[in-house]
Amino acid sequence: MIVLFHLNGRRKLLAPLLALALLGALLPGYDASVRAEQAAQALPTFAIPPVSEAHNASPLPNVIVVATGGTIAGAARDGDKTNFQNYAAGTYPMADMVAQLPTHETADVSTFQFGNKGSGGYAIKELYDLSLAVDAALAIYDSAVVTTGTDTMEEIAYFLDLTVRSEKPVVVTGAMRPWDVIGSDGPANLYQAIKVAGSNKTKWFGTVVMLNDVIHAAREVTKSNAHRMDTFETPMFGALGYVDDPAVRIYRMNARALKAGQPDWATPFDLRTISKDELPMVEIVYNYQEAGGGAIRALVEDGAKGIVTAGTGAGGISSKMSAARTEAIKQGVTFVSTTRTGSGSIDGGGNGIIAGDNLNPQHARMMLMLSLAFSDDFDTVKQWFETIGTQDIAAEDAFFGDTASHWAEAAIEAAVAAGIVKGYPDGMFKPNLTVTRSEFAVMLMNALDAEGEGASLTFTDAGKIGAWAKEAVSRAVTAEIVSGYPDGSFRPGASITRTEMVSMLAKAMMLEPEAGAVTGFADDRSIPVWAKSAVKAVSAKGIVQGRVNNKFAPNDTATRAEAVTAIMNMLEASKP
Repeated sequence: MIVLFHLNGRRKLLAPLLALALLGALLPGYDASVRAEQAAQALPTFAIPPVSEAHNASPLPNVIVVATGGTIAGAARDGDKTNFQNYAAGTYPMADMVAQLPTHETADVSTFQFGNKGSGGYAIKELYDLSLAVDAALAIYDSAVVTTGTDTMEEIAYFLDLTVRSEKPVVVTGAMRPWDVIGSDGPANLYQAIKVAGSNKTKWFGTVVMLNDVIHAAREVTKSNAHRMDTFETPMFGALGYVDDPAVRIYRMNARALKAGQPDWATPFDLRTISKDELPMVEIVYNYQEAGGGAIRALVEDGAKGIVTAGTGAGGISSKMSAARTEAIKQGVTFVSTTRTGSGSIDGGGNGIIAGDNLNPQHARMMLMLSLAFSDDFDTVKQWFETIGTQDIAAEDAFFGDTASHWAEAAIEAAVAAGIVKGYPDGMFKPNLTVTRSEFAVMLMNALDAEGEGASLTFTDAGKIGAWAKEAVSRAVTAEIVSGYPDGSFRPGASITRTEMVSMLAKAMMLEPEAGAVTGFADDRSIPVWAKSAVKAVSAKGIVQGRVNNKFAPNDTATRAEAVTAIMNMLEASKP
């Protein structure tokens, strides 16, 4: 593999589409209340087909279609090809369906038949398996298409959005008419979904839904009509993009895409750490004129741990329903307030009640179910709804509450504007925090505008490298910018030393080593022999400076401010 770098090019301000730099800490609430550190679960296994030799040799991306059935795989009953409503869902196997499509020009396609029935026929425990199957497929393939029925497609898609760990594209599609009737939308939707997945344009977007040539975010999409082929809409926000031959066009990013490469891109809902039996019963109740409280009482008696109310207007419920809710809260049931109107935000909340923001009831149910599966703490669940569930975008203007008059203020602002690094959700940059080896690798590779795939990571602790950093570390290894320790480890969480930082910068700039180099720093003898050439060359270019009393302090750790300043100085020194 060849990795190319553009030291002289300025990064585009839309660089969040690429891997962004780090937050450095997980979301508040990812604490001891989260049941993520448990004994290893007996996880299901899946017979995901390997990539064929022909596909491996092809330059096209490898896309796998994970099929679950639905109308798209439906067959007309009694051979009536003109009846769009009388059919048997989940009839045709996906391998046969893909074989009937024209040969795809933008991807090599494989299939995995997870199931073959209507979307409403899947239990939550089966969605648990489906999510793990998608991740297993993405460990092998470049992207995935998931076919489902449209009745509960938005719920299945949002479940995948919240649980799939891979940042690779996941595109959910289906059809409003069965596969074999006249005017079926199934073949076109399947073909176009493969095109979207193969384009890689929705990497880091989480799960998206694509039907009728329109691309939607899973969190925001909803089915709006029982029969029409343009049934899927995104109220208020609009589509992410469209498939206009021959191009896949993305016109806006969702909040997840803006978190690309950051630790909090992945949700805390890692299904590998829980049993499917831990997914609790969560239900929805609908408010209407003088609605009674019987539905809530019955659901609580039936074992519901959480209930979503679809209220009138801004989440209002009747007095009888409110009384039943109060009693249920006393029994430990958690409620989420949403609106039945189809759009609009709900705020507020209170004791035992969480505001669902603009999640519709069915989306809020999935979010509450997963939250309660991973935490019993109300405040933690509430915080997840306010962050993961809300997905609000904070404006980035490169002005932080703790960088005014800081010696590195100008470099920090320039790096943020270039998409090399980012601040924290509390509006701070925290310039004096130390930087880990993984964090610096991401910052550096963002600055270099690396292209191409990296090497397979063979470090003994490769599993400890976060998903947000693996691509950057992999590319850095390929470019021989980073290497491991003599014991074969990478130590991704270790604070990077000034010596290690300068060594990586010198390699990134392809500076020629100088035998017997003397740095000129007062503590030259403390600088490792293998690093002296890099320290001399990089400091001579003004990229790094010494500390007090002309000491380099080789074993001291580097701060965020120092790392950002060094990288920006490197880019400046590399200009022709």
